[in-house]
Parts: sequence; structure tokens; C-alpha cells
Amino acid sequence: MGITNIILLIVGLIVILFGIGAFFNPNLARWINAPGSPVIKAIIAMAAGVILIILGFIIQFPV
Repeated sequence: MGITNIILLIVGLIVILFGIGAFFNPNLARWINAPGSPVIKAIIAMAAGVILIILGFIIQFPV
């Protein structure tokens, strides 16, 4: 696992945590650039985080 994959995993976790925080505090949803209500923005952020984590585990990026 290269450094790029580790960075993708860390960024994915941060995005997921940001989405969970937007569920509990709707003011955080202002920072998420997506259309809709704060709940939809939180779901979009968590989905993007999951996609980043999946990419980090599956695809091996060349150095």
C-alpha cells in the first residue's frame, strides 16, 4: 500500500467524520458544497468519504 492509498484512506475518514458532524450540527453543512438540506449534504459527504476509502483499498496508484 503506497503513500497515495494511505492519504486517500485518511481523507476519506475525515470526510465521513465531517458528514457525521453535519448530521448533529447543521451549521457544519454550510461548508459542504452540495445542493439540498443539511441532511442531504451530510449523506453526500459520507458517500464521498466511502468512495474515497474504497478507492484507497482497491486501486493501487503508481508512485
